[in-house]
Amino acid sequence: MLDTKLKNSHQSRAFGVLFSLLILAFISACIIASYPLLRKNTQLMMKNEKSKRETMLEEDKEKYKSYFIKTLLQSNYVLSWSNIEQNADSSVVPSQIFLTKDLQEISYSDDFYLEKEAFVDQFNNVMEEWYYRFYFITLKEYASFQYYLVDHKSGNTLTNTIKPLSLLQQDTAEAQKLRASYPFYIVFQYGEDGSLQILDYAGLDQAKIDEYKLMELNKTEIQDDLDNWHQYKDRVKPPSDVTIIYASNLEEFYLSDNMKGYLDPQYYFSEAGFLYAYSIAFVCVFLLAMLLPLKKSWKIGSGLAARIPMEISLAGIMVSIAFYGGMLPMAWETITGYFICNPEYTIIPRKLLNVLDYCVNYIAWMAVLVILYLCFLSIRQVFTLGLIRYLKEKTLTGRMLRWLIRKIKKLFRSLGEIDLSEPSNKYIMKVLAVNFVILLILCSIWFLGIAILIPYTILLFFIIKRYMDDIKKKYAILLKATSKIADGNLEGTIKEDLGVFNPLKDELTKVQRGFKIAVEEEIKSQRLKTDLITNVSHDLKTPLTAIITYINLLKEENISEEDRKSYIKTLDNKSQRLKRLIEDLFEVSKASSNNVTINLVEVDLVNLIQQVLLELDDKIVESEVEFRFHPPVDKVVLFLDSEKTYRIFENLIINITKYAMPHSRAYIDITREKDIVKIILKNVSISELEFNSEEISERFVRGDQARNTEGSGLGLAIVKSFVELQGGKFRIQTDGDLFKAMIQWKVINKDNDDPDKENLLGLKNEK
Repeated sequence: MLDTKLKNSHQSRAFGVLFSLLILAFISACIIASYPLLRKNTQLMMKNEKSKRETMLEEDKEKYKSYFIKTLLQSNYVLSWSNIEQNADSSVVPSQIFLTKDLQEISYSDDFYLEKEAFVDQFNNVMEEWYYRFYFITLKEYASFQYYLVDHKSGNTLTNTIKPLSLLQQDTAEAQKLRASYPFYIVFQYGEDGSLQILDYAGLDQAKIDEYKLMELNKTEIQDDLDNWHQYKDRVKPPSDVTIIYASNLEEFYLSDNMKGYLDPQYYFSEAGFLYAYSIAFVCVFLLAMLLPLKKSWKIGSGLAARIPMEISLAGIMVSIAFYGGMLPMAWETITGYFICNPEYTIIPRKLLNVLDYCVNYIAWMAVLVILYLCFLSIRQVFTLGLIRYLKEKTLTGRMLRWLIRKIKKLFRSLGEIDLSEPSNKYIMKVLAVNFVILLILCSIWFLGIAILIPYTILLFFIIKRYMDDIKKKYAILLKATSKIADGNLEGTIKEDLGVFNPLKDELTKVQRGFKIAVEEEIKSQRLKTDLITNVSHDLKTPLTAIITYINLLKEENISEEDRKSYIKTLDNKSQRLKRLIEDLFEVSKASSNNVTINLVEVDLVNLIQQVLLELDDKIVESEVEFRFHPPVDKVVLFLDSEKTYRIFENLIINITKYAMPHSRAYIDITREKDIVKIILKNVSISELEFNSEEISERFVRGDQARNTEGSGLGLAIVKSFVELQGGKFRIQTDGDLFKAMIQWKVINKDNDDPDKENLLGLKNEK
């Protein structure tokens, strides 16, 4: 039984939908069927309008002729100016042509100087307006308007036609034939004194000719355009010694198509009844949507239409009304020609194209009416649901307000938890109070805006409070980390995401890292200072003690001559060692304080190392170390200080003779890669290498920790300082007992603009 009722219900709804579609289809067919009648009415309206306009134009001919007479006067001045301007070597202004000399040559001593200057400026502006009006309006506004000018002094001509208009001033058979071809022409001739003669004319009566002469004589047109400068009208000169001819091969030469007006067929098609048909269709659909739902069993309006919000329904109605702008040209093109495409550009038969046009019209009308029908059905629910319920349930605004009210109620329940004693909350409330006053003033022009201000302000408070609490929490984390660093804890890190404070977190991490490096450097510096004091005191005290001891021995009277010589030799050795130690100390001190003079010259590195090896040959032989020098095939010429560079390799080679294993080999390799030269000195150490390779080149740091040798501990420090002062890099590397001293310099050409060269030269000058 239930299934039968449900089936009958579906059938009734389907019948209601089908019936609605049939009514809409019938309305669409009626509109299309009215096309021929609408076209007939359109043609009748256009015919009446055309007849009416022709009558009006006939009545206005005299007015247009008077207007044209003024145009001819302006054109004479413009053509005369154009003729002189085209044949002049420089630009010519109208005042130089048409004004008397007393106005062209005014000076500060003239009476009414400012007044005359203002008149000249306005006269030039008026002529420029005439110029623009003639070339850009007159020649387009007056159909087939032709002109011809001849200058009798220079023989120059000015024209816009290839026809011999000059014949119109002659009395020949050819001239008569030419006159017959022009319903309108007029021949002006200006004498040398500016006197005017109208030699011939056609298309105008004598009254218009007399009107023109009077206008020329009184300069009426010029006075009208020059406003209040009537006292200077007699100082305006007309064109002189020229003949100007105008002609037109149209009878109504003074009326263009623009003056006659354009009749828009689509406008009259709309006025002939298409707009009324459109409106009647809308009314019929509205009545259909209001009346069919009264048949309850059909359940019309309970399906798709019931789910459409009011805002969308209103928008659909507005769009359907706007469709009129597209339906009008479609209907007109369908009944007057072809809408889809021109049959000349397709192989489809004309009749079939016509049928397709009407089908497209029918589908378009059905689509518009169906949309309109659904929108009206949706709005009709206001009668069944009531206005309040309809606004709540069937409008987007009502749904949003209901959601907002629920949120507001939730917020009100949490208002009691707010602690207004907190400074941040007080500040927020002050800001929101000001914001509320501003919004109250802005929304006072709309009553509903005041009701929205209360929930808006409450919601804004909680959003800002949450944001500020988050900022306070992240700020506390940042402050805690800063306090740890201030207390000396450089190991802690911030792992939390600090949002807007992330840049500060990154900078704090950099500061932390910088502090650690600075502390390490300070510790290293303090240790080196301690070592420096200890080593300097030890290395200075040892030879000094020996010198004092042997001096005391020399004071004894009972020593032999052989002992005396031995003591003196020992004193000499100790004093020389003390001298070298002091000199090395001064060299390192000067290099550390950048108080060294660098004299840059071209140095052949291979020859320099060979020279050092040659001069230290006795020490090399004594050390029993075999040196192997591997220079490159090409010369290696660098821009260096030869004396400091010699000292570098002298110290390194002496260092090898002191600490290298006897009967072993030492290597000196020079390689070049593009603009980088590398020098590597390698040897096998006699003792185990237990030092730090990064600190070995510091002052008074020695590889021989037992201090059994006579070295000062300054040799590698001097090498490092001198290499870096010349823009190079020095590095020590160890591998087991293998000791490597590596030097790297950049090749600097003598004549180029290398920045490293400029740095070195600047260093030299600074010293």
